Amino acid sequence: MLSSFGVTLAFCVVLIGMTGTAVYFFMKRKKSDERKPLSFQQMQTIVSEEIKNVRELVTVRKNFTSVISFNDDKKIPFFKVHMPGTERKLLMDYSGTIVCGCDLEKITFSQNESGNRVKIIVPQSQILDMYADVRSFKVHHQDAGILADDIKIEEQSDLIAADLETQKQHALQEGLLSRADENVRQMLTAIIARRGLNQSFDVEIVFLNQGNVKALNAPKNFLRGD
Repeated sequence: MLSSFGVTLAFCVVLIGMTGTAVYFFMKRKKSDERKPLSFQQMQTIVSEEIKNVRELVTVRKNFTSVISFNDDKKIPFFKVHMPGTERKLLMDYSGTIVCGCDLEKITFSQNESGNRVKIIVPQSQILDMYADVRSFKVHHQDAGILADDIKIEEQSDLIAADLETQKQHALQEGLLSRADENVRQMLTAIIARRGLNQSFDVEIVFLNQGNVKALNAPKNFLRGD
């Protein structure tokens, strides 16, 4: 009985020892793998996979309200003075949205000859969408003289399109694209830190200068009611 207990105890001690040894070597190998520097290709894959999940988070949206005041008339030929009964007036306001961001699928990577420095090259942010909410349109005053045509819906649309272009220019002057670029920079910096990529590489984030933002074709697609 005692001999059987001793054999069982010895077996348990050996089993515990073997398990401990296996765990020790497993943890040692795991730490060794963690310390193993990432390859350039691995880094590209990690960053590319990460940004797929945060594309919408780096988009900047600017909501605005604008007032349109329109006033025109016809002039008496040769004298350039107001012709009575030809004046047209419109006073309205509306709400709109400007959306800007970066095409993250166009991010590229470059590595120096020694392999220790990596540049993440990001296209500069640009305006992705701009629209007026048709549900927000409010006409406060509209008038046409006895000799003037009423202001048509198409003319209102042209006035709103022109005002959207003005709002776009204001947003650019206020640095809306710089805010979007900064969002991208913070997102990439967070990925680099969280995944420990800066332990394997000296990482630099560079924004590629694409020149002026393209003009939008607002009259063709600038209204939205969703």
